[in-house]
Amino acid sequence: MSVRSVRGKIAALAGCLAICASFLFTGAAHGNGGWSLAEPENITSLSLSEDGTRIAVGSYGAKAYSFQADGAEQFAFETRNVVTGVALLTDGSLLVSSDDRRLYKLDAEGNPIWELDVKRQVKSVAASKDGAVAVYIAQGRSTVTFFDVASGETVHEADVGITPSHVQVSPDGRFVAVGAPDQYAYVLDAEGTLLRKVGVSGTIEAIGVSNDGAVVVGTSRNEAVAFDAEGNQTTVYPVKDVVTDVDVSADGGYVAASDFLGNFYVFAADGKPLWTARVDGAGRQVKFNSDATMLYAGTGNGALFAYDVGEIVASAKSGATIRLFSWIAAAAAGVAMAAFGLLWLKRRRKLGVFIEMWRSKYIYLALAPSFALVFAFLYYPAFSGLFHSLYDWNPGGRTVFVGLDNFERMANDPYVTKGIGNLALLIVTGIVKSLLPPLIAAELIYHLRSKKAQYWYRTAFVASMVIPAVAGLLIWQNLYDPNVGLINNVLEAIGLPGHAWLGDPNTALWAVIFIGFPFIGILQLLVFYAGLLAIPEELVESAKIDGASLWRIIRSIHLPLLSGQFKLLIILALIGIIQDFGGILIVTGGGPMDSTYVPALQMYYAATIFNDLGYASALGVAMFAVILAITIVNMKLIKTAND
Repeated sequence: MSVRSVRGKIAALAGCLAICASFLFTGAAHGNGGWSLAEPENITSLSLSEDGTRIAVGSYGAKAYSFQADGAEQFAFETRNVVTGVALLTDGSLLVSSDDRRLYKLDAEGNPIWELDVKRQVKSVAASKDGAVAVYIAQGRSTVTFFDVASGETVHEADVGITPSHVQVSPDGRFVAVGAPDQYAYVLDAEGTLLRKVGVSGTIEAIGVSNDGAVVVGTSRNEAVAFDAEGNQTTVYPVKDVVTDVDVSADGGYVAASDFLGNFYVFAADGKPLWTARVDGAGRQVKFNSDATMLYAGTGNGALFAYDVGEIVASAKSGATIRLFSWIAAAAAGVAMAAFGLLWLKRRRKLGVFIEMWRSKYIYLALAPSFALVFAFLYYPAFSGLFHSLYDWNPGGRTVFVGLDNFERMANDPYVTKGIGNLALLIVTGIVKSLLPPLIAAELIYHLRSKKAQYWYRTAFVASMVIPAVAGLLIWQNLYDPNVGLINNVLEAIGLPGHAWLGDPNTALWAVIFIGFPFIGILQLLVFYAGLLAIPEELVESAKIDGASLWRIIRSIHLPLLSGQFKLLIILALIGIIQDFGGILIVTGGGPMDSTYVPALQMYYAATIFNDLGYASALGVAMFAVILAITIVNMKLIKTAND
C-alpha cells in the first residue's frame, strides 16, 4: 500500500470522525406537533383532564376552549371578559374564571351548569382533579375562597393578609399554593390552614405545587425557585427571560417552565436541565399530564404544543454517553490528523524538524506554559464561540443545533440594529479622538526647544495613566449628575439651565462620546511622539533650507512618515470601540431606553442576564467578522514607508 493511499485513508477517517463528533452535539425538541386557537390570541391558562384526553384553554379573547388530545376542538365558551383560569375535573366538567367578575361551571359539552357573580374580577381558579378542593382568588380581596364545585357556594375562606396574584391546588387536593405581590408564597392545607410561607427575590409570576407539598415559584428574575415540603429552598432553575408559568409533576420529579422569549423548559427535580425548545411568540402556559408523560404548552399568539416527556428524559439520560463518545471521536480524529501530518513530513523528508526541536527541548519546555495559557484563555474560547454560535447553547443542559437562526435573529433584533447606528457614530468620533488630539499634543511636545521641558511634559501626560479607567468613568458620571454635577453647576452660575445629560435620550450618546475630554490617549501620544523622533533630522533641515514652513513640514514630512503609526492606531481604535461596552455599562447601562445601546452590550446582556449564550456567541462572531474586514481594508488602504 502506497504512502499516498495510506495518507488519503487517514485523512478521510479523520474527517468522518470529526463530522460524526459534530453531529453528536446536536439535540432536538421532541414534539407531537401543535395546533392553534381559531384566532391568534394570548393563552392565559391551561388545564388537563386526569386521563389526558382533554385539554382546556383560557384565552385573552374572553373564550374558554376544550380540545381533544389530538387538537380537535370540542367547544368554545364565551365570557364577557378575559378568561383568567380554567380547571378540568374528573367528571368532565370545567371551571372557568373571568375578569367579568364571574365564575362558571360547564358540563362536558360546554353547557353552563351554574354561574356565580363574585362582584369582583376573578383572577384565577384552581381545583384538585376530583373537585373535592376548589379555590378562587379575586381582585381586591386578601382571601383564598374555597367553594363547592357542585353549587358554587363558598365553603370557607383563608386570609393571607394581602391580595393574592396566583393560586394552584395539588392534583390530590392536599395543598393549596398561593403567590402574592409581597414576594411570598403561602402554602395552605385543604382546610385553608396556613402551613408555611416562603420568600423569593423578584415578583412572583407563576406558582405550582406537587402532591407532596413541594412548591415551585416562577419569578421576574428569570428563574424558578423550588421549596421542599418543609419550606427549605432546594433548587433554582434558570431561564432566559421573565418566567410566565411553571408546573411541577404530581410526584415532584419534573419541573416545567415557560418564559417571555418563547422558551419552554423541562428540568429534573435536582435542577438539571433536561430539555428546552423555542417557539414563535411569548411562552405563556405549561402543564404536565397526570403521570408527566406529556407536556402541553401555550403561547402568546394562540399556538398549542404537545411534547413527549418520555423521549425528553430518555434523551437526557443518554446525553452523558453521547458526550463521552464525542470526546473519543474527537480524540481519534486528532490522532488520525497527527498520523497524516507525520506521513506528510516523511514523504517530504522533513522529519528532521523533530531532531531540531529535540535539541531545543528546554526552550520549548519553557514556552509550554505560555502556549497552554494562550490556548486555554484565548484560542479555546474563540473557537468555542464560533462553534456555539450555531447552537441554542445551555451549559449544563441540552445544546440544540439551530444553524444560522442566531444570526437571523440578530438581523431582526431591534437592540442590535439600534446599536449598529450608535456604534457607527462611536467609530467615527472615536477614530477622530484617537488620532487628532494625541497627534497635536505630540507635535507640540516635539517642537519644544527645551529637552527638559519635553521630558516634564511627557512625564505629566504619562503620570495620568495611574488613574484607573473605572475611576475616570465614575468621575465623569458625577460631572454629568443633573443635581450636583459640576457641568450643570457651571451652567447655572452663568445663567444657563442645567440638563440631565445622561437621562435624555437625545443627549446621552453625545455625553458618552465626550467622556475623556480632551481625548489625549497616552498610548497614542507616545506612539506618535516615538514616530516623530524616528524621522531623520536631515529631511527636516533640508525642508527648512528650501523655505518650507512648519505646517508644510508637518503635512509633507511628518504625516506621510507617520503612516505606520496611523495604521496601528486606527486598527487598535476600531477593535477597542467595537468590542468595548464597559464605559456604557457603567455610565448608562444602555439607556435611557436604548439610546446608548451597542452590539457588544447586547452580547453581554445575552450572556449574563438572559443566559442566551448561543446568541451571545453569534454576536461575538459577527463583531469579529466586522473587525477582521475593517482591519484588512485598513491595511490595504494605508501604505507605510516599508509597504
